[in-house]
Amino acid sequence: MEYFKGVEIIDKEIKNKVRTEQVYKVFNQFMRPLISNEEYAFLEKLEKYLLKEVEPKIDYAKDVYELFPILGKGNYMQRLNKHGDMKHYGMRYELLLAMAISILDPELDLARVVSGLIFTNPIFLHGKSDRMKNILNEVLSGEKIGCICITEREQGSDAVNMKTMIEEHEDFITVTGEKIFTTNGPRADYFIVYGVSDVNDPRKTMYQAIVERKFDGLETNRLAINSVPRVHIGQTLFNSVKIPYNNIIGGRGQGYANLFSGLVAERDTIVGSSLGVSWLSLITALIYTNLREQFKMKVYKFQAVSFPIATLASELVAATVLGLRTGSEYRKFLEHPEFKFIRYNATFSSGAKIVCSRLAHRCAYEAQHICGGVAFTDNLKLEKAVQVSKLQEVIGGTRNIQLFLVSNVIKNILKNID
Repeated sequence: MEYFKGVEIIDKEIKNKVRTEQVYKVFNQFMRPLISNEEYAFLEKLEKYLLKEVEPKIDYAKDVYELFPILGKGNYMQRLNKHGDMKHYGMRYELLLAMAISILDPELDLARVVSGLIFTNPIFLHGKSDRMKNILNEVLSGEKIGCICITEREQGSDAVNMKTMIEEHEDFITVTGEKIFTTNGPRADYFIVYGVSDVNDPRKTMYQAIVERKFDGLETNRLAINSVPRVHIGQTLFNSVKIPYNNIIGGRGQGYANLFSGLVAERDTIVGSSLGVSWLSLITALIYTNLREQFKMKVYKFQAVSFPIATLASELVAATVLGLRTGSEYRKFLEHPEFKFIRYNATFSSGAKIVCSRLAHRCAYEAQHICGGVAFTDNLKLEKAVQVSKLQEVIGGTRNIQLFLVSNVIKNILKNID
């Protein structure tokens, strides 16, 4: 997975215009009518921090994890839950964070979302011990890395019928099993793992607990997922790993409820990341085609270019409105923990993820072809956008699993027909 830096073939004027600062300026013009004054002020402050503190440190020959402490210093590892002295938090702010970081570095945001939000959210909601608070502080500082372990080799998107076994003892539990596609796993310091004490009754016997890198019996190996060479995605093995009761977030049966309520936040933040990749791709193509000339005319003036860009822009604005709505709906999810609201938000977030992750891949792919050969080189970020967008359709539940969830709800609606 060695990084190869190629020669620059892009025009210097265009190179200057497609830098992140210029992309943010265009992005902000689209976003301004869609968000409040307070959210817009947050977005501008965030972008300034990313441009000044993070972008100069980006090295595509190195893993993204070296950038975590910089994000942590600004309290930008997540914005869903209040941490430290932050004033702006909630799912809508998390969506803005995901969009802005994805525009800057799609791989960085992919890893950040897992460590900063998907790992920490269960601790915010269910971790009550001092040990949990210490782990939370370490991960959100960016000094430590978090990972979540759900998917298994034979289970795939079936998050219920796990084979990872939990055994109960007087002072601890042990976990034995294999988890795969564990984002950040090979580099992680902490792992939230789900397992069951009875494979025939997973819902009532599922646990949720934190394994620490120092625990005996833990083994991690890296999978070769070359689409995101700077992000480590792995196989995580638990060989009778002892977990003290202090590290249990969800006890017997509670782990199941915690897992599925947490999936809503996971899908929502992936929506934000997908939108960020879409805006990066679209704006890059928009700037490039308005500067690049072919046949003695700006490329954008050709209808074969301007019409597809206009179509994507129309769809992306609509998808962004939908994405921001998921942030507003998530607040209802917290205020109404009843099952019907959990189910509604699960379906709503699944539908939004389908729309936004699909659009991310289409925007990146189409932008690459609109811009031509240079978009397949490292002169632009479009190849990275394409590769990350493919993963966004899979993480948090594959496209077909999301469609399955939505289709079931649609089917249930028909029950109301006389």
